[in-house]
This record gives sequence, C-alpha cells and structure tokens, in this order.
Amino acid sequence: MREPVAVIAETLTAAREAARRLAADGRLPGPPAPCTPASYLRGDASPSRVVLCAPSGGGSDAAAFLRRCAARLLWPPPHAELHSAIDGIRPEVGPPRRLTRPPAPAWRRRLTSARLLEGRVDRRRADAALEAGKPFDWIVESPRHVLLSDRELDALGERGVRWSALEPVELVGIVGPASLARSRREWGWGLPKGIPFWTR
Repeated sequence: MREPVAVIAETLTAAREAARRLAADGRLPGPPAPCTPASYLRGDASPSRVVLCAPSGGGSDAAAFLRRCAARLLWPPPHAELHSAIDGIRPEVGPPRRLTRPPAPAWRRRLTSARLLEGRVDRRRADAALEAGKPFDWIVESPRHVLLSDRELDALGERGVRWSALEPVELVGIVGPASLARSRREWGWGLPKGIPFWTR
C-alpha cells in the first residue's frame, strides 16, 4: 500500500478541498491525508511526505504561511559523518533520504558533534538539554516529535539551538494561486527548489 501524503492547509476545510482536487487530478504519489499544521504535528502517525497549501488570495499572508511551515517542518538531516555515527548506536537508522532542498548550510557541513534527542521532545526535555550546555546542535528523530510552540522554537534559536532530523519531512508539492506562483522568487527563498507548484 502506498504511503499517504499529508495535505497541509491553514484550515481543515481548505485541506480537505485541496486533497479532493489533488486526488482527482492524480498528482499525489499516495492517498491524501488532509490536516492543519497543528493536527499534523499532533499526529502520532503523520506521513513523512507533505504538500503545503497556501491560503487563497495569495499575497504576503500566503507566502508567510508557506515559509512558516517550511521552517517548522523541513529540517535537514545530519551530515553523513554524524549520520554514520548514529547508525553505530541505532542500527535501524537508514541512510538519509535524497530530498530536494537548498544546499546544506555551512554550519551543518562543519558540524563534528551534536546532541541526539530520541523520542518526544517537550518543553521539559528541551530545557534540560539547554541546561546541559553545548553542543546546541540537536538531532531529533523527526520534526513531528518536537512538541514545542513556534515561540519556544524561536527562543531556542536565539540561544543558538539548531535542529536536524533523522527522518526528514519531504515536501512533494505546493498548492496556491497563480499570482503566488509568479512571485515565487520573491518569497520562496526558504523552500527547496524544484518542487512542483500546482495552481488552483
């Protein structure tokens, strides 16, 4: 059976409508699972592949929604050396998936140590990891396992915390109005290149 694809929109109604259209067009590599960003992160079995649906109307609000989702969900995998080291203690970890994404940032290419946080990461665990001190490069199993608000993530970022994921979320498409597709160069700097943009 094909793995489902999460269709993420600002509201569940919008997600269901986008899922219906995408399924009818045959564009998805698996059955759609409509959800909001919050319900996606709450789901214990949320799919690892996602489609992001910009709010109707386009403009700055739609672009901001896509960038917010990308920042929260599209975390890079650890680089190959760290991934190999983790394989030594967690043999079930497979090689990182080849995802379409921006080039790895320089800090990740230079990374020699990191803190591995397995399982769910809530405020209590994040505070304990922060109090333990460096390294502030944290590797989690998936962004879906991090139970922190955007405000809490921003506060950790200000303290120097940077995230990687052993099971990255894969972006397979973006849905939005044609006006947003035409201005992609202006707002798409935080998103992987080469991702299909499906207009409504």
